[in-house]
Amino acid sequence: MNGEVLAGRYRLLTLLGRGGAGEVWQAEDTFLDRQVAVKLLRSLEGDPMDALQRFRAEAQSAARLTHPNVVATYDVGTEGDRVFLVMELVQGPDLAKLMRTSGLPSAELVERIATQGARALDAAHEAGIVHRDVKPGNLLLAPDGTLKMTDFGIAKRAGNETTGLGVLLGTASYVAPEQVRGEAATPASDWYSFGCVLHELLTGTPPFSGPTVDVVMRQHLDAPPPQITRTDVPAELANLVTHLLAKNPADRPSSAEEVAALLSNAANTQVLAVEPLGIGQWEDEPTSHRAPARAFPLAKVGIGVAVVLAALTGLLMLRESVTNDAPKAQAGDTPSAPMQKATVAPKTTPKPSPTPTKTTPSKTPKQTQNPRAVPVQRLRTLAAQVRATQQDSRSKAPREAARDLDKAAEAVDQGDLNAAAQHFYDARRKLAEAQQRNRWQPTQEIVTLFATIGRSLPRPGDGGNGDGDNRDGDGGDNDE
Repeated sequence: MNGEVLAGRYRLLTLLGRGGAGEVWQAEDTFLDRQVAVKLLRSLEGDPMDALQRFRAEAQSAARLTHPNVVATYDVGTEGDRVFLVMELVQGPDLAKLMRTSGLPSAELVERIATQGARALDAAHEAGIVHRDVKPGNLLLAPDGTLKMTDFGIAKRAGNETTGLGVLLGTASYVAPEQVRGEAATPASDWYSFGCVLHELLTGTPPFSGPTVDVVMRQHLDAPPPQITRTDVPAELANLVTHLLAKNPADRPSSAEEVAALLSNAANTQVLAVEPLGIGQWEDEPTSHRAPARAFPLAKVGIGVAVVLAALTGLLMLRESVTNDAPKAQAGDTPSAPMQKATVAPKTTPKPSPTPTKTTPSKTPKQTQNPRAVPVQRLRTLAAQVRATQQDSRSKAPREAARDLDKAAEAVDQGDLNAAAQHFYDARRKLAEAQQRNRWQPTQEIVTLFATIGRSLPRPGDGGNGDGDNRDGDGGDNDE
């Protein structure tokens, strides 16, 4: 077949690869004197008219797409009983071959692939096309690092087809759960398949595998995707893969903009990474807030305030004593003076001193009388801010978490730190799970408040003594 000319124009030069749908050749366009890729159907199995119709559908779908990350389609034709598609020639391997020959790509390269692949899907979906066969073999990497999506051989216009359980097109390892259930493929199905591809690029295997297609299909439906444990993979990239592999199509990113936001917004993606125990690990406060909290826990602040008050009280008592002694000396020097003059002097001269003596000590203890006032106020402020995010959330988690935070404030006010900690971490866990499903995002104020309050409450199971990391709220201080 080497050297064969199709339609009197395209001379086949080198076989690039074989797939289920046919062969791909490097060819020469003799009219325009350029190198092209020609996809040639090996044979028309089954109904020739059906096969021809599907191949023409590929050409029509691909021809509608003009995007730097999509392989351009130039022509479609027939040669005898064969049909062929003429495309842009990409001098680079597909991702499946790249993994076979070079091993796993770097996390940085996978991140670039994620960004470019998302743009390609955006272009397809904006044209009303669902690819339905996103897999490593259909993603080409050019020498300059440009990703090119190809092979729309089973692509259809969105909403114009349904898939029965027995007619699952696409590769089993990359099929979305809704397709397994026999529902129509949607743009969300492509995003799921893309998540499977990224998982394989980072781990070497698709998220789900098994001895039979049925086993793999069941895993797509029910099994959670395995965690990505590579130490060089940024948390936001692993988080993106988790979002793409959501079982519910509504929980997946649906645009290149959302993908870029998940990759770039490390503050949001790392704020609530769910720990094995189900408690979210929140980002630490900025250093300007964190240092005072760790250097001066509540116990030390209370002692410091007490020392200052004692010093002020002693100073005032000394001042009053000196002031009161002055009139006595004057009365002793003038014994013949009328008694009225001796008694009037103490009333007029020391009049300013009793006022600070009575007011200063009485007001200051009121400010430090209840050390729980500040954490209670912080919890109520946090509850209000979390509740305010409900209107922008698709989840009921903010409302429930806000109620938990209100209960935590009540428990702190009553001196029950263990109950307060339980409600506080219940709220944080609910928000962490909602964020992991991409159904809620915190503000920076919420992040800061969670970090601040978290250092003043014991972890569940700590027995109310905190974690020993200079946390506020030691039992002795909270009993004041």
